[in-house]
Amino acid sequence: MMKGTPAGEVGSPDAIARAAVWLAGDEASFVHGSVVDVDGGRVGAAVIAV
Repeated sequence: MMKGTPAGEVGSPDAIARAAVWLAGDEASFVHGSVVDVDGGRVGAAVIAV
């Protein structure tokens, strides 16, 4: 499954936590109504498992 993922590895709970902390912080204060995919690039890339 991870063969076609740009990150090349399985995500961790820490990756989700870091995204949540970023969204809750001042750095993301202008982010509204967006989907933040924390998936190692899987959604943005064509996944072709061979």
